[in-house]
Amino acid sequence: MKKIITATLMSASLVSSAAVYAVQEAALISVQEICARDAIECSRTDAGIVVGRPGTTNPYADGLNAAAKRFERFFGRTAPKAAVVLGEIEDADIRTSLLEAYPVVLPWLTIKDREAMVASGVRAQVRQQYPDMDEATFEAVVARSVQASLNASGGAGHEGGGAAADVHQGVYAHELGHLFFIRTFWPEENMNVVNTRPEDVMRYAGPGPDWLDEMAAVLMENQALTEGRETGLITLANEDDFSGLWPLNDYFGMTHPAFEQARAIIEARQNTAEGRAKGNVVILQRGQLDTRADGRDSAMFYSQSRGFADYLIEKTGNEQIFTDIATHIAAGASMESWLREFGVGYGLQVSVQALEADFHHWLEGRYGGMSDPSHGHS
Repeated sequence: MKKIITATLMSASLVSSAAVYAVQEAALISVQEICARDAIECSRTDAGIVVGRPGTTNPYADGLNAAAKRFERFFGRTAPKAAVVLGEIEDADIRTSLLEAYPVVLPWLTIKDREAMVASGVRAQVRQQYPDMDEATFEAVVARSVQASLNASGGAGHEGGGAAADVHQGVYAHELGHLFFIRTFWPEENMNVVNTRPEDVMRYAGPGPDWLDEMAAVLMENQALTEGRETGLITLANEDDFSGLWPLNDYFGMTHPAFEQARAIIEARQNTAEGRAKGNVVILQRGQLDTRADGRDSAMFYSQSRGFADYLIEKTGNEQIFTDIATHIAAGASMESWLREFGVGYGLQVSVQALEADFHHWLEGRYGGMSDPSHGHS
């Protein structure tokens, strides 16, 4: 497969800490009743269920299983059962009922959904700019513009395979990783990413620190996305300049750099039924990220999280080191206290300053002089 340096580097699952804002008037129906409907297909897996229109669910069922296996690999826990509701299924009663039946519910747009969204926006824009354009020319301009937009965001959005499908599946696994992580270590947390008031969205993801939440998500990704993360680290290592990374003192306690931008998108969605149907999962392309006042690239937060995850695995010799860290933090402690109490036993520096210096040294050895991220991870 041609190597992908994906532009899809920003994704955020925002989860409200407030009470569930559900569709109260929707009648609860059983999963069996949902799957018995003629216009609905359900693919059941060991990891949960995918609900969509006939002919759409199988790739997402495979992706759900793959993400669940990676979660078990890196966290040593069985992933909570998940229901994925593909974007064509917007019925409030279905979504509300699945929230009652599954610990995790993820509304998701298929590649064709995304193509349709892009096409709708392009058509409106072109028609507004050129109201007198003849129909044949109009359709040709729309087709070219849609294709250019899809290419710019990670490849043409054809259904069924190729680079775009790989990127799409990587982002899908990323979002599942957020929800698996939160539900596992904070089991009482409200996981309603379907119907939440924008004003109740007070943080990026779950109650844990954003760096660890993001790390759980990037560890779920496939090679198509991992290569993009590594490309950012290769650039820094080759320049021998790690100022583009957040200092670990900041990184361990900071709010996700694109949180406010993502929350604004959720608020804007409430103005249309189509927007409300998307739930609280926000995916931004690199070019859509706002410029930061500190000069750092928000996309680097993902690269830093992937690099720090690989650093911890290699230095400790333990792929499931994140379980120990997450358990410690979920009990009300911090990464700093974990280092002080357990760092030496794992072969890590116990001060954040020394850990950061060692991390940068490791990055130089791992990525310095590289130009090709294809060595990858399994």
